Amino acid sequence: MKKLIFLFIGISAFTFLLGSCAPKSSTHSGPVAYTSQAGVNAPDGIAIDASGYVWVLGQAGDLAEINSRGTVLNTYQLPPNSTTGYTSYAGIAIAASGNIWAVNYAGNFVAQIVPSTGVITKYLTGYFPYGVAIDPSGNIWVGDTGTGSTPYSSLTEWVGSTSYPSSYGSPVSQNCVESVVIDGLGYVWLSGCGSVYIVKASSGVSTGSFVFPSGGPGNIAIDQNENAWTVDIDSLYFMSPPNKPVLMYSASGADFKGIAIDQAGNVWVTDNANATLLKFNPSGTLLAAFAVGNGPSGIAIDAYGDVWVTNTGDNTVTEWMGIAAGPQFFPYTGPQFPGGQP
Repeated sequence: MKKLIFLFIGISAFTFLLGSCAPKSSTHSGPVAYTSQAGVNAPDGIAIDASGYVWVLGQAGDLAEINSRGTVLNTYQLPPNSTTGYTSYAGIAIAASGNIWAVNYAGNFVAQIVPSTGVITKYLTGYFPYGVAIDPSGNIWVGDTGTGSTPYSSLTEWVGSTSYPSSYGSPVSQNCVESVVIDGLGYVWLSGCGSVYIVKASSGVSTGSFVFPSGGPGNIAIDQNENAWTVDIDSLYFMSPPNKPVLMYSASGADFKGIAIDQAGNVWVTDNANATLLKFNPSGTLLAAFAVGNGPSGIAIDAYGDVWVTNTGDNTVTEWMGIAAGPQFFPYTGPQFPGGQP
């Protein structure tokens, strides 16, 4: 099946070409961008499995598996809140087993789906969960906003079936906990409530925090040196314990959402307000900007160095081919399985 390929030079000039959906080779003459229908409504979360297939999660719980050219292979419908019927999905992660984990913000649970059977299991979490990560032992970590009966956000560990209530001293806030990632040293990083917190995975004890001046840190990524990067509205920050967060880049009018780090240490960020994908070097210098779809959000990088972006505003995914040093860097399993290995 043929489709339209958008070839961009930088983010300005473009030419329309005709391409095929044949399996791609390990080298590209790019940069070439494919924009395809994601098969879901308001796609947000995105992850790549060990076979190189891309999983796209819509906010209404529709989940699609697509191939390397954006063709939808399978679709699934994840469950709503059984009491209210409300559904609002956020984070997604893929375990080493290939099972998909997706967080239902409105339902107070994380859902596991086994792609080979389609069986879906729900695991209860705290109130209004958002971020999800998988540790080296295969345990599932979910952070919630703490807007229920508890005065603080909490962290739930599943598989080990242990719930660790937080004691961060953070006030009740809708901004907790937007992102959950795990570094290679066994620490869980959480963002929200105007801060980023670090929790020891083996005990659930908070070991430190970073306070942000604007109060809105969002998604986090861990680099090869066990340091962290986070987006904070229109800014990009670097965090190295025990130092204060360092402002690396800021752009008035931007709205940064997704963040990912490739094998060369380059940091990739989506700018929702300007419909662009930004590339920063490990020193935080902006190197390039690439056009994507309307309302870009999530990012994933495959083994070929292709950068995938979900576009919530037009229900599409954009694949920029060969522009990164793939695959995406994860300490252990990180926020999703480091899939797409050639």
